[in-house]
Amino acid sequence: MNQLLKIFGVKSHKELMDFIKEHPDDERVVEIREVFELFNLNFEGVRDE
Repeated sequence: MNQLLKIFGVKSHKELMDFIKEHPDDERVVEIREVFELFNLNFEGVRDE
C-alpha cells in the first residue's frame, strides 16, 4: 500500500483527494499542499470524476 495513503488513513487515491478537499485545515493536508507547491502542483482545479 502506498505510504501516503497510510498517512491519511485512506484506501485509494480518490479517497485521498476527497480527504484533501474536505479537510483543508488538517495539519497533514496543509503540509502535503506545501510539498505539492514545491513541484508546482495545484489540486484546486482537479475535476471530480
